[in-house]
Amino acid sequence: EGVVSKLRNGPYRSGRSKDWMKSKCSERQEFVIGGFVPSTVTRKAIGALALGYYDKDGGLIHVGRVGTGFTAAVAADLYKRLDKIRVAKSPFAGRLTTEQSAQLIYVKPEFVAEIEFRAWTADRNLRHAAFRGLREDKPAADVVRENDAPTPSAAPIPKTAVRLTHPDRLYWPDAGVTKAGLADYSAMVWKYMAAFVVARPLALLRCPSGVGETCFFQKRAWKGLSRAIHVAADPVKADAEALLWIDGLDGLIGLVQGGVLEIHPWGSALVTLEQPDMITMDLDPGEGVAWMDVIAAAKELRERFAHHGLATFVKTSGGKGLHVVAPLKPRAGWEDVKAFSKAIAQEMAADEPDRYVATITKSKRRGKILIDYLRNGRGATAVAPYSPRARAGAPVSMPLAWEELGPEIGPAYFTIGNAEARMSRLDAGPWEDFSRAAVPLPQVRKPKLLKSASSSSHKKIAPTKARKPGRREVPAAHEAGGGGKS
Repeated sequence: EGVVSKLRNGPYRSGRSKDWMKSKCSERQEFVIGGFVPSTVTRKAIGALALGYYDKDGGLIHVGRVGTGFTAAVAADLYKRLDKIRVAKSPFAGRLTTEQSAQLIYVKPEFVAEIEFRAWTADRNLRHAAFRGLREDKPAADVVRENDAPTPSAAPIPKTAVRLTHPDRLYWPDAGVTKAGLADYSAMVWKYMAAFVVARPLALLRCPSGVGETCFFQKRAWKGLSRAIHVAADPVKADAEALLWIDGLDGLIGLVQGGVLEIHPWGSALVTLEQPDMITMDLDPGEGVAWMDVIAAAKELRERFAHHGLATFVKTSGGKGLHVVAPLKPRAGWEDVKAFSKAIAQEMAADEPDRYVATITKSKRRGKILIDYLRNGRGATAVAPYSPRARAGAPVSMPLAWEELGPEIGPAYFTIGNAEARMSRLDAGPWEDFSRAAVPLPQVRKPKLLKSASSSSHKKIAPTKARKPGRREVPAAHEAGGGGKS
């Protein structure tokens, strides 16, 4: 949450003092609860809280709503507490707008909530707020705005035209992350994530009712699909289902609206569909493998790729392991890229058979790390950088700098809940140089590596526009590592 520091020789004194400082990892303070909006999906639970602080004249200043951060149990408990202190008249100073007061039930300003948020907006409302708990030790009358200095300028968050229905639906009940919370996270990471999901075929893990309920992979259009999500015909397999893709933030938020919790793109863009522009190696530890051994495997992969002139980037999987990803110029075909990645995996397994395996067979994986190269075939996918995972705690697949690898950051360390503190302090994403580092797949002549696959895989096939209504022509290529349309 933060660090408390003091002057080295300063004595302890009760109360506030300039000798003691609290440095927060993100904006966080207490606010008074002045009202609530009932949940649209659960009876006798809150969906959002209306917040405020007291100014010097004793007026309760409205600062907006918080609609994420509640577990199901907390949402029910808050409803039970607040329902008992309903009032007919607004406790806020000044008249609320129609939007601010919509569906709002006013309460006596007795409870204090701890809120984490990204920044203050120009009109003094909270941006991207999340509930972190009640402060039953603090009287509501003592709550003031803690810092009247301007909030350090944060990168502007792009806006979307997609409307969320049931924004208070809990997607991660244990972590209290709602549909609205996922949309906020998606907008926050968009500028970093765009290049890895825009104009690429997508496989999607949908959990419309949230983690713990029915989840399923989706590769085809579904009823009620957002207009911001597009389809394109497969230029090679005429009888295959149309490919799903997005071209901007509206598409990403459309996926959120559709209950998509994980995004798994192909390793190629639509405009160069038959020529991958990355290699993904998934390091999947078997039972009993230490985390530092997974890190050692990632570094060894990095060295082996570097030997062949390929730069590599690393990210947590959000599950158990790490992904090592090498950018490519999209020239070689799928068969050649898969053969190269397979050879690397098999070499590592052959050189150190007690540590690594390159086969999926579970019986051979206990105490070893699977070097999964199968993400590199046509139609295969890997979870996108910054994509959440449909697992307890709302972990995300977080790109890292190589020097960040260590025992303190595990494979599921980063979550939707703590990613804010990291992202708000990044001048640039750790994968900023991804596209600039791309080179063609090396022509390896060593007998152990890469016998040339079918030369026909090098044939460039332009994607075609699907012929069904509402289908959209594929745009020009987006370079991985660059920005996307928002």
